[in-house]
Amino acid sequence: MELKDKIIERLLVGDASGEQLGIKFGVSRAAVNKCVKKLREEGYDIEAAAGRGYRLNNTDVLSAARVRKYLNTEWEVQTLSETTSTNDVAKKAAALGKRDFAVIAERQSAGRGRLGRSFASPSGKGLYMSAVVRPCLTLSDCGKITAFVAVAAAKAVENLCGKRVEIKWVNDLYMDGKKICGILTEGGMGLEGGSLEYAAVGIGINVAKNSFPPELAKIATDVETSSGKRIDRCELAAAVLDGLKNLERGIKSGEFLNEYKSRSCIVGKEVIVNGDYAATALCIDDDCSLWLEKDGKKIKFSAGEVSLKIK
Repeated sequence: MELKDKIIERLLVGDASGEQLGIKFGVSRAAVNKCVKKLREEGYDIEAAAGRGYRLNNTDVLSAARVRKYLNTEWEVQTLSETTSTNDVAKKAAALGKRDFAVIAERQSAGRGRLGRSFASPSGKGLYMSAVVRPCLTLSDCGKITAFVAVAAAKAVENLCGKRVEIKWVNDLYMDGKKICGILTEGGMGLEGGSLEYAAVGIGINVAKNSFPPELAKIATDVETSSGKRIDRCELAAAVLDGLKNLERGIKSGEFLNEYKSRSCIVGKEVIVNGDYAATALCIDDDCSLWLEKDGKKIKFSAGEVSLKIK
């Protein structure tokens, strides 16, 4: 952990002087002052007063220390001011053997979603994170990972803002009929046995009020606009990660399926399939595939086979 992260973690507990911080971390007061200056440049509101020391005021700046403050489970957390895509960072970490690792970025320059679509990631407006998990799952169960993550993310958002969150099969979260979150799961396969080696789960949530471009404003919104509540991104990140900790057990038991199905915002509705034809969404199967009906014929789709738009 870097010195600046240690300082933030200490200031989250309460005020501390430069001398106290220096003694605690075995560095000079000059080193402490240098880190405090850097933290202020990064957006932290740190006050200094004679006889009291440094005080960290409420702030929405992303930091590993603030995420850890809210976590109830064990994760290695890294925060970045910018990256291409958090999934890129997560996959590199997975290649190094990391597990239970999460990376969160203030901004993504090349955020992406399913089917190669771009994902807008403006600074300060959202939670852009990826988690590396290594569940022991059969290949048939691997297709349920995204659905499980969607439930975990929906519950985390809903618990913090108090407003119902729905799921648009298979990987989008919705409020007021508009998208607030997209999920992208990318896996690494073992060379022997063709088993899942790891999953890099990318989650992008529109948190703060945002001025979407016209082409997105019709289909996207954010948590603050829809719920009227501004939630702390670090607290949200921790809530999502806590929900992912039991991913393997939850998928094997299937205990998440009922909630995944009950949160669906497309079942019973007409949808446009691959921008081509209209069909009715009938139900979601226990393997998280979707049954559609077109001209009296029932069709079953898995997640990677189809793109849907609510009619």
